[in-house]
Amino acid sequence: MIELGVNYLYQKYVQTYMDSCKKDNSFVVMLKWDTMEEAHDKIKQKCILIQNVGNLLEKYQFGKTIVSYYRTGKLLLTEVDHIESILSKLFS
Repeated sequence: MIELGVNYLYQKYVQTYMDSCKKDNSFVVMLKWDTMEEAHDKIKQKCILIQNVGNLLEKYQFGKTIVSYYRTGKLLLTEVDHIESILSKLFS
């Protein structure tokens, strides 16, 4: 798990992030509970919805990165080159 030390703009929305177990350069991102809806709105504005699984999961395309948004406040980002760059672009 990576603790957020430097002040990045995305820290308003992101609690922590960590490498996932997958081998495709992916990350698990935990959103802050109090700004989760605002973060979801930003994702919907900047990404293209590619799949909606009931009321549990939405998958979006953001460049070459797939953003899986879980209603529990978790994101799974796959095919990530630089996590902090992606988070900054996503939540700016």
